[in-house]
Amino acid sequence: MAYFNHFPVIGYDVRGEKNNINIQFITNVLVRIRKKLEVTNNYFFEQYFVIEGDRPDTLAHQIYGDSDLHWIILYANYMTNPFYDWPLSNTDLQKYVAKKYDNNIYGVNHWEDIDGYEVDETASGATVVTHYLHEEKLNDAKRSINIIKLEFVDQIIKEFKQLVD
Repeated sequence: MAYFNHFPVIGYDVRGEKNNINIQFITNVLVRIRKKLEVTNNYFFEQYFVIEGDRPDTLAHQIYGDSDLHWIILYANYMTNPFYDWPLSNTDLQKYVAKKYDNNIYGVNHWEDIDGYEVDETASGATVVTHYLHEEKLNDAKRSINIIKLEFVDQIIKEFKQLVD
């Protein structure tokens, strides 16, 4: 199934000139669909830990035998922006942190106690958490994802088509 083939089309004036209207029908890529299945129902899902180099399309090929079903993986995890919702590679994470913190990736972000709670730097046993370590922790939290079990993929596609059409 080609993901965008089932999205509605809209008439859009592609030129935007006041006295020269030229309506063309284009795919409305701004449509957002949320799945109906309960995330808490583990019967529909398997847990997967995203490793370095994994991408939605390669996982879809590995799990479903079809890289075009990459959207099912994003859909199952409420990911609308694959560039920021998906875990970054180590290289991309370093670039992201450098840009976000003006190349000061090892600067102090905050201090934590032994249990991982944010504390004041004067607290007993407080340890520094750099910008990089802070962002790495956030990035690593994205690595545990839900994979819809193969036997439910046809049901998800059918549901998706009904919601979009």
